[in-house]
Order: sequence, then structure tokens, then C-alpha cells
Amino acid sequence: MIDRERFLELVEKHLDHNCSEAEEAELEEYYQTYGQLLFVETSEQKTKQQLYSGVSAQIKKSNMLLAQKRKRRTMLRIAASISILIALGITSLLLLPQKQVELITVVSNLGEKKEVTLPDSSLVTLNAGSSFTYPESFNGNTREVQLNGEAFFKVTHDPQKPFLVTASKLSTRVLGTSFNIKAYDDGPEIKISLATGSIQISKADRIMATLKPDEQLRYNKTTSDCVIETHSTNNDISWLDNIIKLNDHSLEETVRIVERWFNVKLHVVDKKSDAPTITGRFIDPTLEETIQSLELLTGSKIIYETQVEP
Repeated sequence: MIDRERFLELVEKHLDHNCSEAEEAELEEYYQTYGQLLFVETSEQKTKQQLYSGVSAQIKKSNMLLAQKRKRRTMLRIAASISILIALGITSLLLLPQKQVELITVVSNLGEKKEVTLPDSSLVTLNAGSSFTYPESFNGNTREVQLNGEAFFKVTHDPQKPFLVTASKLSTRVLGTSFNIKAYDDGPEIKISLATGSIQISKADRIMATLKPDEQLRYNKTTSDCVIETHSTNNDISWLDNIIKLNDHSLEETVRIVERWFNVKLHVVDKKSDAPTITGRFIDPTLEETIQSLELLTGSKIIYETQVEP
């Protein structure tokens, strides 16, 4: 039943801003339910009708503002929730164990050579008795590898991702070039020879030299002395063509080369105290021919035994 007095009371309270939320809802319900039936068309009631229309408009405006505020609050809650979810997602990614890049180690045994193609298509040729470690993929800002022994590198050019070779105490940095590194653990020196391009050689983050083609850096591991020489890099990479190239090599160094090349153990008998340095070239050598030549050059007797372990 229509309670006009109650309706007018609610209208007056609304105009005085004294309505509670429940009363505002009650007033709106009156309007929605009874609408124009609340008044008859008398002049006095027309005034009330105008009053009611104004009140109704204010109610609708208030409801719209309230709805907008609620919508804004809802959107803020949604945005906050999304932000929290994103933060949680990022945190989860950070906390999740990251997949470790697998390291691959290739070993060329005594008496053999091996070729390795890297993930960036660079080509590495390992000489006998060498080991080489590289990642299954170059994901970072650099391409880092490790060498123990001797290897010739043909590095794919990539100015955005330098190629770094760690060999014993030295690090060689390149962008794209070809070079040879000889750094056996049992050798007294590290030799780095450049064929093409340019390389930068460092020790403990200190730049030692920048090589040009046909230059070689020789680093003494005992004294830390460093010498740069100019000579044909072909002498240093002759092993790629199955040639043993000796240039003023001591007998001790020559023995190590032959042992690695043929996977044998040499014993020098009646070694001469004044044994000369050895210079020569052995093309597609056999063990017997090499030993005979060394005996003639040094005046010493050399015997060998086959290595049990590679």
C-alpha cells in the first residue's frame, strides 16, 4: 500500500541530506514501484510532483556517482590483484630453479685429432692430447669456452657476442677470426698465433697484447714473461695438414710433441749434454722414421714404448 506521508518524509530527509543508506534505498524503492501513482494532477500535487522529480533526479545522480565510485573501487581492486599476480608470477619465476646450460667436454686422445662444431657454427680442431669444454648453447652476452692442449679456431663473426677462450692463465677475446692456441699443462709456455683478423689477450682482466695476423704471443708460465714475435702462422698450424714442424725446439719439447702425436712414451738414452735445438719438418710422419731422424740430429739413442692409457 502507498504510504504518501512516509514518502514525503523520506523526500524531505533526502533534501536535508539526513537519509541513511536504508532510507535512501526505501525512497528509491517507492519511486521504482509506484512512480507517478504517488500524485494526482492537482496544482498542489504538481508542485510536489516537481519536487519529487527533482528528488528522483538527485537520487539517480547519487546512484550513478555511487556506481561510478564502486566501479572505480572494483577496477582498482582488479588492477591491484593483477599487479599482485604479476609480482607473484615474476617472483615464482625467480624462485624456480633455472635450467643450467649443459657443458660439453670433448677430448682428443694421444695420437688423434678431433673437429668440433660449436652452437654458433664456429669450428674447432683439437690436436692430440687436448680437451675442450663449451656450453650446449651460447645464451649470454659472450661465447665462453675452455681449452687444455692445442686447438685451431675458426670463429663465426658476431660483434654483439665476443668469443672468449680460457687456456691456462690466459684469456683470448675475439669477434670473428682464426687463430691457434697451444697451452698444454705439461708445457712451459703458452703460444697463441693469429692467422686472420684480430685477437686480444688478457691475464686476470689485464690486457697483455692485441695481435695482428702472423704474430705470435709466447708466455712463460714460470716467469710470466711475455714475448710477441712476427712469423708465418703456417708454421704453428702445420699439424692441421699432418706435418710436424720444428723450429729451434729443444729435445725435451720435441719428445713431448712426438709422444702426443703417436701415443707413445719415449726414453732418451745417452743424451748429449750439448744436444742442439731441432729444426725440421716431418710430412705424414711414421714413428720409426721420426725416431731415426731425431737420433741423427741429436746423437742420442731413443727407444719407445706404446702407451697403455690414451
